[in-house]
Amino acid sequence: MTITGVDHTPEVLTVRWQDGAATRFHAIWLRDNAQGAAFRHPGNDQRLFDLTEMPDDIEIADARIVAEGLEIRFAPDGAVSVFAAGYLREHAYDRAAATPDQPVWGAELGGRLTRHAYDAVRQNPSARKAWLDDVTTDGIALLTGVPAVEGKVCEVAELFGFVRETNYGRLFEVRSEAQPINLAYTPVGLNVHTDNPYRSPVPGLQLLHCLTNAAEGGDSVFVDGFRCAQKLRAEAPDAFALLSRHRAPFRYRNAETDLSNRTAYIETDETGRIAAIRYNNRSAAPLDLPFEVMGEFYAALRRFSRLLHDRDGEMRLRLEPGDLVTFDNERVLHGRTGFSGGARHLQGCYADKDSLRSMATVLSRKSA
Repeated sequence: MTITGVDHTPEVLTVRWQDGAATRFHAIWLRDNAQGAAFRHPGNDQRLFDLTEMPDDIEIADARIVAEGLEIRFAPDGAVSVFAAGYLREHAYDRAAATPDQPVWGAELGGRLTRHAYDAVRQNPSARKAWLDDVTTDGIALLTGVPAVEGKVCEVAELFGFVRETNYGRLFEVRSEAQPINLAYTPVGLNVHTDNPYRSPVPGLQLLHCLTNAAEGGDSVFVDGFRCAQKLRAEAPDAFALLSRHRAPFRYRNAETDLSNRTAYIETDETGRIAAIRYNNRSAAPLDLPFEVMGEFYAALRRFSRLLHDRDGEMRLRLEPGDLVTFDNERVLHGRTGFSGGARHLQGCYADKDSLRSMATVLSRKSA
């Protein structure tokens, strides 16, 4: 995008663009984000100064269009920075606040879910980026052809980041056990839930790799929590407000572990956009909200729970050996139907979303 004009007061710079848009920048924002080796480390782009080292009365002394973009001279320190047009356009904050809802899905996702081939994802950067983009966009993606070898799930996580180790270990087993420490290690069906709401921070991603599935039943169930939260806000805004305003306690404990956290069932960002869902009835501690709120909160939570368990919102998958599903643990709830008969063995691990976003951004840069 080309800059076609610029003017300024000491406090504010106005940039006019080729498409007719105009964006404003505060002098202090520009000085704080000054570009060049005097202000940023050339190897990692980290800032070389602190806000406290800037003069209190920063002003724009001069601004002019140059071949590289826009050159700005500041007063009273005389600092000079050249901003690329693309940088200013990308970081323009002078715009109407817009909080469009995230695109969401229901049961129909099963009919269009891309099956990414593991060998292609492992060897081809563009295939790997497509897989990561699906996790980012839909909150879930499926890999096929992953060797049904124990521990492979951790290697897949390392294609984009690092394994998040927990009290369950570097990886965990999902199969029937004689003395289970978690209901996941039994053959009973599991209602949809997010994992580890009793942790701070909550693991952002979960990976599940099917090694064996000869059982009757045991289908994996996935639900887009953002879809349900959007529906709740549209149908019952007061209920949505209660679940996003009040934090609820979650706890997990056994002989070796005692974890607890307070968090909202529906987390929103500063614009009101839905940012995270936390729902796990098995790990919900006794609610301790004010007496005046408790009845209304329970009504709101029950209404949200019914939306989360609506069959129309469930995508069901029968994972076969070699299938590996990666999903956003702060958006997509998961569960399973009960099973019996033959063996069913999955291995899982956790990872963090920042590593996935980092890898996707680096792959985008390399393909540009």
